[in-house]
Amino acid sequence: MVSLDLQVARLVEELAQYNGHRTLWLDRRGFICHAEPEEDFEDIGYQYVATLSRPAADELRHTITRFTARRASRIGACPIAAAFHMHPVPVLMAD
Repeated sequence: MVSLDLQVARLVEELAQYNGHRTLWLDRRGFICHAEPEEDFEDIGYQYVATLSRPAADELRHTITRFTARRASRIGACPIAAAFHMHPVPVLMAD
């Protein structure tokens, strides 16, 4: 299992390759992916996380932590920092 810090560092590096904003989505498997802000994935079961532009590590860590805490309080799951396999980034697993 990889720490949240390593996951955040990797995602910050990946997002830095894009100009402008990127929208983060939590897919149905519990992975964070990113897309252009115009793209909407709620219809296919993804949950909106945030829209950011080249976030610093602290900002991204705070955003993911806040999102997972809000989601955990709604569904009663515990956030788990899981392995980071390129892209997408697993950040939350529910029972």
